[in-house]
Amino acid sequence: MKIKTLIIASALLAANFGYAAPHKAKPAPAAKPARQAASPAGQEGGIHFSDGIAAVADNEVITRRRLAQAVADAKANLPKDVQIGDEELTGQVLMQLVNQSLIVQAGKRRNIQASEAEIDAAAAQNPQLKHLSAEQRRELADSIIAEKVRQQAVMQNSRVSEAEVDRFIEQAQKQGITLPEGEPLRQYRAQHILIKADGENAAVGAESTIRKIYDQARNGTDFSGLARQYSQDAGAGNGGDLGWFSDGVMVAPFEAAVHALKPGQVSAPVRTQFGWHIIKLNEVRDAGTPEERIRNSVRQYIFQQKAEQATAELLRDLHSGAYIDIR
Repeated sequence: MKIKTLIIASALLAANFGYAAPHKAKPAPAAKPARQAASPAGQEGGIHFSDGIAAVADNEVITRRRLAQAVADAKANLPKDVQIGDEELTGQVLMQLVNQSLIVQAGKRRNIQASEAEIDAAAAQNPQLKHLSAEQRRELADSIIAEKVRQQAVMQNSRVSEAEVDRFIEQAQKQGITLPEGEPLRQYRAQHILIKADGENAAVGAESTIRKIYDQARNGTDFSGLARQYSQDAGAGNGGDLGWFSDGVMVAPFEAAVHALKPGQVSAPVRTQFGWHIIKLNEVRDAGTPEERIRNSVRQYIFQQKAEQATAELLRDLHSGAYIDIR
């Protein structure tokens, strides 16, 4: 059984973000020599060249054996109503593997890691992953790193303002479009203070700093003032205000900390891939009126569009500077 990373559902990642699977090698940029893709010993990360090379993505070799397994996984998980030829499916899966590899390599360059605790927690969520081989643990670690990189890109570029919701609704009304009333969702309004940590060494200093800020916050110092003074997040000028958000928008450790709070409480320091946070929960509500449900549906729609665009931009940036060779 293989660990599934950026898994194919009704549409593949390669198709979603506009990367048609190429059938010819993409040469390295003229001014940039191709990087060595494998060790002199003839293997990379325990993968032998005898497997056959399907593609090279910067410093990683994607073998034909790995591609064949990924194609088999894709076929097993395709919805029954999706029809796709073997050649097209193989091309899209291969580009998915290339994208996955580029994202993971980018994460490792940024010192983004998957801890043993994170790997164990992810494995515990799936009974089929109870007994992981060393290779499966590496794959699961890579999937965690990739998701952290993607979440960084999404969270930095996908915040939705109330003004954006207003404009969307106004435009729909002008065009005579009736917006569907969404389901009521639990929503949270919170503030946070972020001290960034790009690596393990930086995380130690960031933790020390955030704990000193936390001591001030729990002793009654104005949270908004602390955020404006110390937070390294883009919303620091607004007192760290995150506006209203629903479950599934924030990264998992942040969301778990919010769930543990009551309005008015400040969380203990929380670590995410962005650094160290403290969070103040201000209000909780169920968006229950027709207007609130519509606004929430619009907000979620805009967020999803921004998230997809952020992921696409991430992939475009990685592709623009990468050496990719499709065999």
